[in-house]
Amino acid sequence: MSEHNDHEETDAADEMLFAELQGAVERFDPLPPKLEAAARAAFSWRTIDAELAELTHDTLLDDDRLALVRSGDTPRLLTFDGNGLSAEVEATEVGRRRRLAGQLVPPQAAEVEVAHPGGQTRVEVDETGCFLVDDVLPGPVRLRCRIRTAGERIFQTPWTVI
Repeated sequence: MSEHNDHEETDAADEMLFAELQGAVERFDPLPPKLEAAARAAFSWRTIDAELAELTHDTLLDDDRLALVRSGDTPRLLTFDGNGLSAEVEATEVGRRRRLAGQLVPPQAAEVEVAHPGGQTRVEVDETGCFLVDDVLPGPVRLRCRIRTAGERIFQTPWTVI
């Protein structure tokens, strides 16, 4: 047990040292307000080239009466629309993970990148517009589709918790 207590004491000491160092940096070398404002402005422009899609349908938000007849094993269906393109996604629980089966409508030559709490997963969209992503951790998810037809364009969904 003493080894466990030694780790707790070391962790507490490390946290105290980190807090002291952080305080010293903030006192003696603070971040200039203009630099922080510029960084925030630059960050907001990171997806300016992306067409932002809108969540237009989510079975989780359907009428309460329908929720009463739905079983717990029913997949969640989501539709994102924007600028003449839709992404229809079926999110299914597989153990403690999620499987996302989706389709771009109309079908497009594309790559889909799914950002989720476990990282990012990239998959190719097939000729029918379909894609499948396994092993997605539950939590906030965003799809970023790189459409290759007629030059490259980006179709991006908002963050959605699955």
